[in-house]
Amino acid sequence: MHTVRFGGEFRYLRLDNLSNSNPRGSFVFTGLYTSLLADGRAVAGTGLDVADFLLGYAQQASVQYGPGDLRMRGREWNVFLQDDWRLRGNLTLNYGLRYEYVAPYVEASNQLVNLDVNSDFTAAVPVEAGQNGEFTGQTPRSLVEPDRNNVAPRLGLAWRPRSGTIVRAGYGINYNLGAYGQIGQKLAAQPPFATTSTNLGTAVVPLLVVDPFAGIPSSTTTNSYGIDRTYALGVAQIWNADIQKDLPRNLTVNLGYTGTKGTSLDIQRAPNREPDGGLRIEDVQPFLWQSSEGHSILHSISVRARKRLSRGISFGGSYVWSRAYDNASSFGSGTGSVAQNDQDLGAEWGRSSFERRNAVNVDYAIELPWGAGRHWLNNNGTLAHLFGGWTWSGNFVAQSGSPFTVRVVGNYVDVGSGVNGTLRADYNGSDIYVSDPTTLRFFNTDAFSIPASGTFGNATRNLIIGPGSHNLNMNVSKNVTFPRNRGMTIRLQATNVLNTVQFSSIDTSVNSPTFGQVTAVRPMRSVQLLLRFRF
Repeated sequence: MHTVRFGGEFRYLRLDNLSNSNPRGSFVFTGLYTSLLADGRAVAGTGLDVADFLLGYAQQASVQYGPGDLRMRGREWNVFLQDDWRLRGNLTLNYGLRYEYVAPYVEASNQLVNLDVNSDFTAAVPVEAGQNGEFTGQTPRSLVEPDRNNVAPRLGLAWRPRSGTIVRAGYGINYNLGAYGQIGQKLAAQPPFATTSTNLGTAVVPLLVVDPFAGIPSSTTTNSYGIDRTYALGVAQIWNADIQKDLPRNLTVNLGYTGTKGTSLDIQRAPNREPDGGLRIEDVQPFLWQSSEGHSILHSISVRARKRLSRGISFGGSYVWSRAYDNASSFGSGTGSVAQNDQDLGAEWGRSSFERRNAVNVDYAIELPWGAGRHWLNNNGTLAHLFGGWTWSGNFVAQSGSPFTVRVVGNYVDVGSGVNGTLRADYNGSDIYVSDPTTLRFFNTDAFSIPASGTFGNATRNLIIGPGSHNLNMNVSKNVTFPRNRGMTIRLQATNVLNTVQFSSIDTSVNSPTFGQVTAVRPMRSVQLLLRFRF
């Protein structure tokens, strides 16, 4: 037996706004001007950023505003075909195919600007929508070629080999269809239709906060953003398998596996810089470059158990082990961290920022044994109405900590290249974790150091696992009915019942005075009384 479904959709998109990303401007103070100098370079650790601020000397100043009235236009359409095929009584296949097309946004007045670059990023010139690029030729109005390869198959299987046992498996492809909106906004906020500038000071020529953009030559390219013309939408391939078994006493157990492979993920690059802090392209200010060269892989195994409600009690629990690695943890957002070394993108491979290696979740619900239909106080009296009908429930959640990257913030060379916080620390191979972590020393800070001037750090992304968490939550609730289908729900709920102090964040800036210390904790116990009336 077949159940076939098909359909489609078309959308025309209009996005008008007047927003600006950085209209008031921003400064970065690093301590460059109050540092000792050796061979014309600042000696690390000898200056104070606050002292530079008091002197009115910044190392970096940036501003971005315009173009004013922005009218973005886009369109998208999709078609799909899906079939549920029941081959026999215990075997069902679900398969289908979907095609999705999303056109990159255009601006009604063609107020979009990209950077046209050569293959080795030694030259960059602005190119407007629809114009002929010096290196890549004629450009489309959107400045980004549309991605027309968004074919998304689906395949699912459900098989019952014997009574009480079900095997499920599936595979599918998903695309990030929302990336073009953010890209269009960034392409619109570029000169000559918008004002954007990043000016840098040096140890010899300070950047005065009173007029930080004075002295910029009119020929300087001040565009702060560019994107690969052949940018592709992010792709996620997901496959899974699950075995479910029914056991006596209303108990069900599951063993599952999920895998996810990401391709064409966003990577943020800063190609216009040299390791010593200089710029590769003359008369072009530092800029960020967005490309779709990232990839990722995730494997996850889960064990779940559930006891269905019987005799007023139900409970369940799960354990999930997962492992995820990537060189770009964002799925097409264009807001991820900037690659440390643009000439070595392979060095960005590391743990995914969202990885939680181990996670346990246990929950329960107990119908308290008082009131109508229950063991005690079932005589419909006053006490039965007062104490009857209550349910006590809660859950316990425990999981591993999230990964952290050890960075160098406010580094003179890093800031001098137009970025801040992309430089990673050097790791000497010592044990990272200490036997008794405290708020003042959560990990071994002696394992890390600031890289030598003009070099990149050898520590990988997300090398340190932060504090884990465990939390017990409870609530009691009761439903009260009134005539005419009216009712009220009373709920008293508490989070972190044991009021346990749990660390949430640590300082991983190797040149910070609080490096290695705990900087934040998760919320303490809270109790809420909720009343909901239905009429």
